[in-house]
Amino acid sequence: MKKNLNIFFLILLLTGLGSNSYAQDLPVACGGSFASYGVSGDNGNSFFDWEVTGGTIIRNYNDSIVVQWNNIAGAHFLTVTETSIYGCEGEPYRDTVIITTPFVDIGIDAEICSGETYEFIAAASDVSSYLWQDNSDGETLIAMTGGEYWVKVADEYGCTSSDTATLIVHESPLVDLGSDTTFCGEDGLVFDVSEYGIYYDWFNGDITSTFTAYTQTLDQEIWVKVTDEFGCEGSDTIVVRFCGDLEIPNAFTPNDDGTNDTWNIEQLFVFDEVTVDVYNRWGERVYHSDGYSSDQYWNGTDQKGKKLPMDSYYYVIDLHNGEEAIVGTVTIIR
Repeated sequence: MKKNLNIFFLILLLTGLGSNSYAQDLPVACGGSFASYGVSGDNGNSFFDWEVTGGTIIRNYNDSIVVQWNNIAGAHFLTVTETSIYGCEGEPYRDTVIITTPFVDIGIDAEICSGETYEFIAAASDVSSYLWQDNSDGETLIAMTGGEYWVKVADEYGCTSSDTATLIVHESPLVDLGSDTTFCGEDGLVFDVSEYGIYYDWFNGDITSTFTAYTQTLDQEIWVKVTDEFGCEGSDTIVVRFCGDLEIPNAFTPNDDGTNDTWNIEQLFVFDEVTVDVYNRWGERVYHSDGYSSDQYWNGTDQKGKKLPMDSYYYVIDLHNGEEAIVGTVTIIR
């Protein structure tokens, strides 16, 4: 037979949201949380049959249960039916539990280039507060360093949710055309930036990975912008001075007659780091100069100032501009 029992719920939410309450006052529960519910029946000598929608009973102590609620927001039901030790079954009693589940999404992992910033936006619903990992509390966060970023949101009931995304920062290509330089020659000076990226934009509109500068009368400013596979850009600029073909005399007459007394290579003065070395037939260095301006021209003496005999001497001229050293022979005629 059916029996109406005076059943009441004694509520205690494990999350701390609830308090003791009777049947009509079941508190809101957070999606994913655990909650305990209990009843008092006929002198404590009854068997209770529980049914839960929207959650799972993970502990059943007869007159109380522990429920894990799912993450589906809305109204869910808690139903209990009491059967006495005499087999008398009461009317099922049902009450409603409101499950709240705040939502937040800060998007997928993001990528930027060094020096740029990225704005994480917390797209959320039914939210009353935000907390980012840097303790800021706005709806957005501006980031410029790589790493993991997260935000935690809470609704008016204290229920929380969070989302995480990673920001990857790519270093921009460090394009290097070298130092400003002086070029002498006919073949041209080649610049190759293929190692820095996949797209190229030269000062003259070229879009290839190399550019060749040819001798001209004016200094030339050369710049290039390179874009890598991540869309990051880098650039560099260089100024090239031209001196045409180097005219290196193969002989001179250091006899103090005022004509052709020194080994005169006029174009070398524009190379600030040029070195000139001269060796005799036995491989002994007889002359060295850092730089080569008019006051440094070799006058046919050794490094102690002693006049050298008429002979052919081996020279090495290093412009220190990335080109191979220039080698050859020069003859002293007396």
